[in-house]
Order: sequence, then C-alpha cells, then structure tokens
Amino acid sequence: MARSGGLIFTLAKRFLLSKSSDGFISLIAWVSVVGVALGVMALTLVTSVINGFESELTQVITSMNGDVLLYSRGEPVRDVEAATREIRRVLPEAQAISPSFVTEIMASGRDSVSGAVLQGIEPESIGLVTKIPQRIISGRLPVTDGEVALCSALANKLGATVGSEIRLIIPFVAGENSQASAMQVRVVGMVQMGMYEYDSKFLFMALPSVQKFLSQPERVTTFHIRLKGGANSRMASERLSDAFGYPFRAKDWSQLNKNLFYAIQLEKAVIALILTVIVVVAAFNVVSTLMMMIHDKGKEVAILKAMGFLPSQSFFLFCFLGLGIGTVGTIAGVFGGVGLGWLLEKTHWIDLPADIYYIGFLPVIVRWPEIALITLMALVISFLATLYPSWMISKRSPLEGLRYE
Repeated sequence: MARSGGLIFTLAKRFLLSKSSDGFISLIAWVSVVGVALGVMALTLVTSVINGFESELTQVITSMNGDVLLYSRGEPVRDVEAATREIRRVLPEAQAISPSFVTEIMASGRDSVSGAVLQGIEPESIGLVTKIPQRIISGRLPVTDGEVALCSALANKLGATVGSEIRLIIPFVAGENSQASAMQVRVVGMVQMGMYEYDSKFLFMALPSVQKFLSQPERVTTFHIRLKGGANSRMASERLSDAFGYPFRAKDWSQLNKNLFYAIQLEKAVIALILTVIVVVAAFNVVSTLMMMIHDKGKEVAILKAMGFLPSQSFFLFCFLGLGIGTVGTIAGVFGGVGLGWLLEKTHWIDLPADIYYIGFLPVIVRWPEIALITLMALVISFLATLYPSWMISKRSPLEGLRYE
C-alpha cells in the first residue's frame, strides 16, 4: 500500500510539474490553484472582518452600559437604596451597580444647537460598571455643579472644546412648576466611546448636578449592572424584568441593539454563501484541469494500465491531483486572508464613515474554528470536483488510450 501511494505521488508530481509538451496543462493547474486561493482568502477575510465588527460593537455597548441595564419607563425611582438591594437579591452574580439619571435635552454651543442625551453619573461607581472613565481622550469627568463632559462627535458638532462653555436646555422640567429650564456649563472633558451613535449624542454630568437641574432630588431612572465573569446576561435581564415588573424593564447588552446584531449575523451568512460560490467556481476549474489532463495524459495512463496499473490506482491518482490543487489553493488562501486581516488590524488603513457604519475603522478578529471550517469546506469541494474525472479515467481501457497512437 505504501509503495502504491509513493507511486501515485510521484506520478501526480510529474503530471503537474512536467516541462514538456504539457506545460499549458501545468499553467491551467496553477490558474485553478489561484482561483481556489482567491475564494478562500475572500471568505476568510470577510468572515474575520464581520467577526471584528460584531466584537467591537459588543465591547463598545458593554463599555457604555455595562452587562445589564435596568430602567424605569415611568416615574424616576425614588428609593435608590431599596432598588439596589433588590437588584442584589435577584442577581447574586451582580458585581457592581451604578445608578444614573438619563434624559433628552438640547445642547447649544458656539457653532450649532443639537439634540443630546444627558446622563447623570455617579463618579464613585461608574468606573466599576462601565469603561467611560477609560475612554476620556482629554480632560476629566465632571464632579461638581456646572461641569460637563462631552462625547467627541457631539463636541465637534457644537464647536466645543475643553474649557469652553455650552448651554443645556430642557423644554420642561417635571415637578410642581413645569417650565423650561436652561443652564450654562463648562466643558471639563472629552469622551470617545468608539461608536458614532453614542459619540454624537451623549454628555455626562455628576448625578447630583443632574438631579438638581431637573428638580428630581435623590431620584434616578437607570441602573447599570456589571456581572461576574461567566454569568448569563440574558437570563439576568429576564429575572430582573420578572422581579421588578412594570414600569421597569431590563435589557442585556445584546438586546440594546438587537436588530443590529441580527442584521450582522444575517449579513455574515449571506456573504459567506456568496463567497462560497467563488470556491465552487474554482472547483469547476479543477474539473476542467483534470479533464484536459486526462486528454493529454491518456497515452501515459493507458501504458501504465497495460503494465498492471489498477483502475483504482488511476482513480486515486487523479483524485490526488485534484485534491492537491485544492489543498495548495486552500492553504495559500488561508495564509493570504489571515495575513491581510493582520495587516488591517495593525494599521487601520481603511477608514469608514462612522455615521454610517457605527465605528470609524475596519476591525478584524480571526476565529480559528471558523477558519478550520472554511478550510474543510474548500477541501471537500475540491475533492468532490475530482470524483467524476477520476471515475471516468478509471473506467477507460488501455486500448482506448492507445487507439490513435
């Protein structure tokens, strides 16, 4: 068996690398290799880019909101301490909790007026749940009255910088005397979360300052929750919703942008299907290469059969030829896709419009189980492409190969 395998390998090598009259066949074989490599490289790279895009969005969402968000759809929460104790009772896996007050306002700067989302944060606990303090690109977070931190895109829209002043306007303030309210504040920090949806809307103030501004003393609207490692955020959000009931609602990080993540998964499946067609087309090139090789090498195969070369050996010979073409193309495609992905990840040389794609660069994450699946798929397609030509040459008699010689 080992001797037969060595003979098949030697013959396959000579058939592919011959420098005689069949040089054109060798050229077509290398074209087939390139076709498989391009298909595998495109599939590897696009899958890694979509993985990176999904992972980057996940990281930004959890950095802004924590793992689970519990908020009131009605009146603000009056007893913050009691609500916090109830959260810890329902969720023993809660690692940290940070209350905040979130409301929509108008912000007026030097250049323009824009709608914004004002979030009052508790400076002592916000860093335990989110990564907002770590995303400061200049200045600091606000700690006293009259201070605000802006997200980067909103600051650019308003024409604000650290040290400048902006005006916050609320059309009405809930309370005994409902009326419009405005406040002049000084920008003390710039925050860049890395997602345009957040960077173009959010500004942060200390929680007591927001409560005072809105005439809502000691009240909050939202609880940001960080879970211990390995905890199931979806199940945690469901338990919170059941325990608190209306008007509260809990969402984990995946539910905050549910439609977006669903669209990403659907897009990944569709693109993978389309790019797989490239590999299938390249497999047809493998079929055509083997058919031309059968025509060109018919005499040699017939002589080998006349000398005792078995039909099964001729079958495995051409299977080995086709699979060799597919293997070389697949390996080259995987290395090319992973290498190009590494270059994109290190350089970020492709810029994206952040207001359309949520983030401003092309992220890449290589998941090796998916790479292994792509490799296996390409090899299986290449092998299936060899079956008909191999079966046809195995059934051909030696006399048919030598008829016109």
